[in-house]
Amino acid sequence: MGMPVHDPKPVDISSRRTHDAHGNLLRTRRFGAMELDDSYSKRTVKITNELPAGMTCVRACGWTDQPCGLFVEMNKARVAHHLLHWHGVKSTDTAACKFEDCSRSEAILSLGRHVESVHYTTSCECPYCGKRWSRSDSLDRHQATCGPLLESKNRAKKGRRKFTLQDPKKLVYGYIVPARNAT
Repeated sequence: MGMPVHDPKPVDISSRRTHDAHGNLLRTRRFGAMELDDSYSKRTVKITNELPAGMTCVRACGWTDQPCGLFVEMNKARVAHHLLHWHGVKSTDTAACKFEDCSRSEAILSLGRHVESVHYTTSCECPYCGKRWSRSDSLDRHQATCGPLLESKNRAKKGRRKFTLQDPKKLVYGYIVPARNAT
C-alpha cells in the first residue's frame, strides 16, 4: 500500500483545538502526509465488511468553521464525536452544518449521519436487487417492498427453511488506511 507523501489540499490549522472541553489532550496519528483523528476512546469501528482486516476508511474533514485538517473515520458516530471534540459542536445544540456550500441545520445526533451520507458519499447497497441508498434507514424501508427479497422470503417459507436477511454492502469512498488498533 502506498503511503501519501504530500497533502494536495493543505489547511491552516493554527487555530485548531488541542484539548477537549474537559481539558484532555486530543490525540492524532500520522499516516504519511495524513493526520488522522485518534481521539476516540475505543478501538477502530468496523466501517464495512468489504474492507480488509486491520484497515479503515477515512475522509478529510471539510468543516469550514475552525478547520482542523484531520482525516476522520467514515462512521456517523465517529463524525459526531469528531465534530464535538475538534469543532465544539455540542450534542445539546442544533448546529448548522459548516461544510462548504451546506446550510442544513440538524441536531448533532443526525448531523453525523448527514455528514456521513451527504458530504462523505457513503451508501448502502441492497444485497437482493443491487439498488443503492444514501442512508441505511432508507434501505430498511426499501427492503419492505423489494421484489427479489420478498421472493427469497417466500421460497424459504414454502421450503420450510429459516430465512436470514443478508447484510447490506456499505459502500464508502475515501482513503483506506491502517486501523487504529493495527498500527
